[in-house]
Amino acid sequence: MSQSVQFDLSNIEIKSTYNKNNKESKPAIPFWSIDPNILFQQQYLFEFFPVESMSYEQKLNAISRSVLLMTMVLFIISRSVRLLIIGAITLGAIFLVYYYHTKEKEKNESKKIVETIKESFESSPAIAYLQQQNIPIPDDVFDKPSSSNPFDNVLVTDYDYNPNKKPAPPAFNTNINNEILKQAKQLVSEANPDQPDIADKLFKGLGDQLVFEQSLRPFHSNPATTIPNDQKAFADFCYGGMISNKEGNAFAAARNMSHYTLY
Repeated sequence: MSQSVQFDLSNIEIKSTYNKNNKESKPAIPFWSIDPNILFQQQYLFEFFPVESMSYEQKLNAISRSVLLMTMVLFIISRSVRLLIIGAITLGAIFLVYYYHTKEKEKNESKKIVETIKESFESSPAIAYLQQQNIPIPDDVFDKPSSSNPFDNVLVTDYDYNPNKKPAPPAFNTNINNEILKQAKQLVSEANPDQPDIADKLFKGLGDQLVFEQSLRPFHSNPATTIPNDQKAFADFCYGGMISNKEGNAFAAARNMSHYTLY
């Protein structure tokens, strides 16, 4: 009778992952202006010199701790009040360094957020202008995808029940694209009320998600999604920059000559 021996390494994997997560989730050390007790906590009490492994706040705490220690020692020796004033001014200068560093850090983070937004739909020139002028940005410019109409096209019923229909949002935007996929899946669920978990069954794997997204390629938002459609704007988009002989354009008139060729 043969016996199989299996080794369970799950504990080792969990332990390594646990240690890694603990290392990554190490709490940040606050600056002494936020928590003055940090200068006298036992685990940081002997940090007097900043080293490379310290955070920015921890380095300033170490310098401040050194300033306090030297001020106290020199004051005990000399009994000069001037040393206390110099120590207080030094701590004030350290606080100003931290304050402006924090402001600069917040400013850089805000710039990164703005750059990220500018890569999406919200960064259109009109929206950017409104942001620069501090003008409130309306959130009702476009219609929102729904399960009954994910691509927000004009329905026959809209002429009677929704004549003031708003235009469809641009599907190339990542957020809008994700919302369209979400509403399309909701449409499948609503079409099968007797199977409430059909969405989890159909769109469970990555391959199923890919097949589903590819199946939506024949569907799109029409060029006109309002009532009535903006025919003039569409015509200007298609033919607005074309020259015409009736305008007296010499280049357009030359096209009617016998020796002119379009090829």
